[in-house]
Amino acid sequence: STRARERIEGELNVARDIQMSIIPKLFPPFPDHDEFDIYAIIDTAREVGGDLYDFFMLDDDHLAFAIGDVSGKGVPASLFMAVTLTPSRAKNGTGSCPGETLTQMNDVLCADNEMMMFVTFFAAVLNIRTGAFEYTNAGHNPPLLVRDGNVETLPERHGTALGVLEDQSFSSQKRELKRGDTLLLFTDGVTEAMDSQAAFYGEDRLEYTVKQHCDGKPEALVKSVFRDVKTFIADAEQADDITMLALQVVGE
Repeated sequence: STRARERIEGELNVARDIQMSIIPKLFPPFPDHDEFDIYAIIDTAREVGGDLYDFFMLDDDHLAFAIGDVSGKGVPASLFMAVTLTPSRAKNGTGSCPGETLTQMNDVLCADNEMMMFVTFFAAVLNIRTGAFEYTNAGHNPPLLVRDGNVETLPERHGTALGVLEDQSFSSQKRELKRGDTLLLFTDGVTEAMDSQAAFYGEDRLEYTVKQHCDGKPEALVKSVFRDVKTFIADAEQADDITMLALQVVGE
């Protein structure tokens, strides 16, 4: 029994290493670009998890970034997470908006989905020269926008989670970001973190914490929120993956 348990633990550790290797973890990721600053963190509740984030340059002017949360936990969620990232990167392009990208991703994830798994997903493209910002929310937690010391949510949702309904068409929303604006993307492992009394961390505490630490860089913001969530959980068992991505516009 001990040998079998050690073998399973070893395989799960390898699976975790593989899973983490497909998520960008080098910061700063684009030393040649000083128009923006970005930082992200993922802390799985088990050896492997279903949360994901991603970001990459589409060309010299456009940054694509996303965050998602797969239904379920453990190995099945981690596999579906990897399956989600593949079409996300393949379908993204400057010729299509985030809504079109998610529409195509949904078609892929709905096909042969016998396990009926799904993923909430937020995808966006930022023009790092002009600040033009276009995004689509597929059933995910609304991100927070920090501007001039104030915190607001981006409440628009453009459809259900990916993998649920076939032939679903997603629209997208357009905004403009200016110098100093910061976006915080997160999964429900943040707001639904529970303490030993089964109380939730909640959106109000998240917004308060963000407002207290919004005058620094994305890395400082993410780490401050992460510390506060961990302090709130204290000795309770972490029930879900905790994932955040912060993006700040630095250039004009």
